[in-house]
Amino acid sequence: MRYFPERYDEIKSFNPVEKILSNINSNSDKSYSLTMKRTNKFLRGYTEKNFFKVISAEVPLGALCVFEGQLFQKEHETIIKLNSKFHRTFRIILFVWGILPVFAIIINCFQTGATALALLLPIAMFYTIIYFVIKFYFKRSYENGIQDLNRIINK
Repeated sequence: MRYFPERYDEIKSFNPVEKILSNINSNSDKSYSLTMKRTNKFLRGYTEKNFFKVISAEVPLGALCVFEGQLFQKEHETIIKLNSKFHRTFRIILFVWGILPVFAIIINCFQTGATALALLLPIAMFYTIIYFVIKFYFKRSYENGIQDLNRIINK
């Protein structure tokens, strides 16, 4: 079980690779850092030779899901291998915030003894709730982003 969600998909399009990349370029605000910013475009990100990395421009959930796509031309169609991940910045922030209470319990165990171990159950419940909240918001961000991405790819 992964704490931070990931999804792997394959999208097929009848458009050639160059047209798909130009559609993504024309409908995305160029950004290598993938930060959230209000824009009139559908996506934020960048493209390279046969690769793109974008986030949805929808505020505030768009930045949670990062779409990385590798494009392959096969006969009359283009296959896009899509890897969708939880944004690295949010992973780091949640990891640091999540590990601080554990350190606090360990320090408290050394100071007061074994009574601090009773706090492990509430922290485990808190981590479980946060896990489901992360999954819920990632799913919403993914659905909004994949909808925009499909619309752009099949233009």
